[in-house]
Amino acid sequence: MPPATGQLADWGSRAGAFLIDWLMIFVPSFILDILTGYTKGVAFEVIGWLWGIGMWTWFSVQVGSSGSSPGMRTVGLKCVSKATGQYLGPGMAIARWLLHIIDSAICLVGWLFPIWDANRQTLADKVIGSVVVRAPAEGFSLVPRQ
Repeated sequence: MPPATGQLADWGSRAGAFLIDWLMIFVPSFILDILTGYTKGVAFEVIGWLWGIGMWTWFSVQVGSSGSSPGMRTVGLKCVSKATGQYLGPGMAIARWLLHIIDSAICLVGWLFPIWDANRQTLADKVIGSVVVRAPAEGFSLVPRQ
């Protein structure tokens, strides 16, 4: 596959893509809350956590293998290695997702780094060596187009 290159993505596009992915994960949980009348027991809580972890993992694998999650495809973004321009691979993409915990743990400041950073990277991107670049928007799809 040729290197995926392009203009560095702005913070607004990245936030929009994240919001789309986040809604895909949390709307089903919200609907479950409504259907159960907010009387979730431990079983529903476990199902909610498993759903969230499973979906974030699935989206991360997509980022690693195709460069984009459903939200990223919708707004037109790709995540690639800064050094090679190639996709990260599923393992590194999952590590990137886990490292976003650091972005959140410091009062969400890590998520704001792309606003002022020259390479528009979050702290997780800096550790992994990835950048997010503009790409043609593909529209919404749950799975990458081949």
